[in-house]
Amino acid sequence: QLARIGVNETGQMSMFSDAELASGASKPIAPPDFPLIVVQDEAALAALVKALSSATLIAFDTETTSLDQMAAALVGISLSADGETGYYIPVGHRSGQQLDAATVIEALRGPLSDPNIPKVAHNANYDLVVMEQAGISVTPLTFDTMLAEWVCDPGSTRLGLKNLVQSELHITMTEIDALLGSGKNQITMDAVEIERAAPYAAADAVYTYQLHDRLQRHLNEIDDPPAVDPLWGTENPPTPQDVFNQLEMPLLPVIVSMERAGVLLDTSVLKEMSKKLSADLAALEQEIYGLSGGYGEFNINSPKQLNDVLFGKLGLSVEGIRKTARGYSTAASVLENLRGEHPIIEKILGYRELSKLKGTYVDALPALINPATGRVHTSYNQAGASTGRLSSSNPNLQNIPIRTEIGREVRRAFVTPPARVLLSVDYSQVELRILAHATQEQTLLDAFHQGQDIHATTAAIVNGIPLDQVTYEQRSFAKRVNFGLLYGMGAFRLARDSNLTLAQAREFINTYFERLPNIKAYMDRTPKIAKEHGYLTTLFGRRKRFPGLNASNHTVRQQTEREAINMPIQGTAADIIKKAMIELAAALQQQGLGGRMILQVHDELVLEVPEDQLEQTAALVVSTMENTYALTAPLRANAQAGHNWHDMADLAV
Repeated sequence: QLARIGVNETGQMSMFSDAELASGASKPIAPPDFPLIVVQDEAALAALVKALSSATLIAFDTETTSLDQMAAALVGISLSADGETGYYIPVGHRSGQQLDAATVIEALRGPLSDPNIPKVAHNANYDLVVMEQAGISVTPLTFDTMLAEWVCDPGSTRLGLKNLVQSELHITMTEIDALLGSGKNQITMDAVEIERAAPYAAADAVYTYQLHDRLQRHLNEIDDPPAVDPLWGTENPPTPQDVFNQLEMPLLPVIVSMERAGVLLDTSVLKEMSKKLSADLAALEQEIYGLSGGYGEFNINSPKQLNDVLFGKLGLSVEGIRKTARGYSTAASVLENLRGEHPIIEKILGYRELSKLKGTYVDALPALINPATGRVHTSYNQAGASTGRLSSSNPNLQNIPIRTEIGREVRRAFVTPPARVLLSVDYSQVELRILAHATQEQTLLDAFHQGQDIHATTAAIVNGIPLDQVTYEQRSFAKRVNFGLLYGMGAFRLARDSNLTLAQAREFINTYFERLPNIKAYMDRTPKIAKEHGYLTTLFGRRKRFPGLNASNHTVRQQTEREAINMPIQGTAADIIKKAMIELAAALQQQGLGGRMILQVHDELVLEVPEDQLEQTAALVVSTMENTYALTAPLRANAQAGHNWHDMADLAV
């Protein structure tokens, strides 16, 4: 590339490439405030390896061509062995002197896999996958600065490295747009000159190293548990430090392995589904037009036109509905509340469900298959939820709808290669078991110990009838209440979601609490504990604060109370399966089994297993999941297996 003279925003003359000028990436890169060494020959590489080999801690980061770690090409590696000097090793820039990537990886393998030298990174999941793809396992990864910040404050708004450095070190880092530009002319890192990329990249390693000690101190500072946990009643309860060291950091390599494994798709199944959904959507469109009161054809996806039909032509009530710039809101929650007001509502909700299913999964998944592996690789975000739950993205494989048969059909496309089978093991009613443990509600504990159907048991208790007289409808209703109360469902919501009047719903909930008083006591005392102590914890020591409990707005306070009731239960469930995943990964390796975890969907683990090892692996997974923590309401897990994720048969384990 020819370099040309450009004028940057400070009026100074600078050298920029044609690509950078075209992209708008003409911002100057501030000179680093630390010694910077760009490793471009074998002598410099040897000197770096020597420095790394005698380090007591190594910080590292990668520069790549993509945010998709499984598709990204490695452009450069940045390192710091002391938090003062930054090194940048270019390996994939389009121009400039640089070493061969294979040579660099081989040279770095010794120090970066030395078990006696701890490693630190920020959002290490990404960089670990990139380095694994390049041919090196960075171990031991003992500290992730992003996860440390998140464990200290699950609601943190400074999880990004630049925000964290600004807040903790009071240093303003260069934004990526200064190198790559933005918009349609944005370039990728391999097109950036080495001289401009080096200070930007090395800063990530240097400042991550400097953050390590600060965040370790923050973890230590909140290591102040009461002698007895006020919610769980446990003596010398665990702390956020324990969550970080015993759950989050050991889970990182497990997640990396899952992301790299990916899942196999049968695209022909999705192709057939797409045709069927297109026909179903076309039929629904005609039904909706026919129910529009003579409005005629309109764009069902247009909030304005839908507003005209529902609240204009059909005259549906707008009481309590938020007004927007395009009329009254037609959001999903609004339409849910309008169910039963007019037949068109049900059809529109059905149309939206099918449309989302088709666009988000059926048509999108085939395009996300990695050409190098032939599989789809999701990304798991450990810091994705304040309760500790993992979230999944690009694509989100945790949100495939399973409440409807058409939604469940998507799972049919998740298949196995020859001689392998899918093994799915999920916890049975784990959150209700945790609730029984937290409340010590004897009726629930007895039911769980005796292996009874907990929803039928609840229905029998509330209705005052023998267990064998509980009807399907009564059990379904009790199930809705059991789970609904965990998420703060009140009488109004219960009445709306059932055929009960508001008075009947209130009466049912009152009777529920009268006959299960410890649950009512838990729901009353949990927000009070949060307010008094400033936070709540899971059984494993994960903490969350609830500032909204002091809000002047009544609605905000109520919502926060619901979150406070739910967090210890859902957070403990998240911690339990994380612990099980860590133990299972180790057990599979120790027993020399060829099965590997490929998906986690909250309470469910999915493995790809050699057919001839199915029985042994299923027994190991069930045993590991059930024995990972001793609740007073014992954990139970159910196993299923099949050649696709839809057609699964129960396994007797």
